Parts: sequence; structure tokens; C-alpha cells
Amino acid sequence: MNILSNFVFQNSKKVGVPELKNKILNQMDFADEKILRIVSSVFDNYYNELETPEDAIKELLKLSEKEYNEGKTELFQNILNESKEKYFGK
Repeated sequence: MNILSNFVFQNSKKVGVPELKNKILNQMDFADEKILRIVSSVFDNYYNELETPEDAIKELLKLSEKEYNEGKTELFQNILNESKEKYFGK
């Protein structure tokens, strides 16, 4: 069993978040460069996966709905008509 799988196995028992954070912080004091790079990579990959394109689209849709409900949006037809008048005249 390698170090990382051993770590995961040992921590799969029910442990509270504060206790787990303390344990990891204590282990980091004795970790070599290889372990620190592995842990850093795990965090980087985890946080990069948090926002997917779908998440970004959902967030934009929520923002659009909020702006619509607040009356901050304009009908597409109005914008189109303004553009036609501006560039092609009446």
C-alpha cells in the first residue's frame, strides 16, 4: 500500500473536519518534497474541477434571471431595432 492510499484508508474512518485538518497540518511538518507536491497537485486538481463550463453557464443564467427580475434587461427586438436605426436609418 503506497503512502497516499494508506493516508486515505486511515482517514476514511469517521473523523471531524477540525481533527482531520490538524492531523494533516501535523503531517505536513514531516512531509518530504514528493508528498508536498502530491498534496499540492490533489488540491489544484480538486479546485480546478469545481468550476466546470456547466457551472459557469448555470451561474450566468442565474445572474441573467436576477437582472431580468430587477428590470435591468431589454428585449432583444428593442436592441435589434436600435441597431438597425443606428446603422441603416429608419
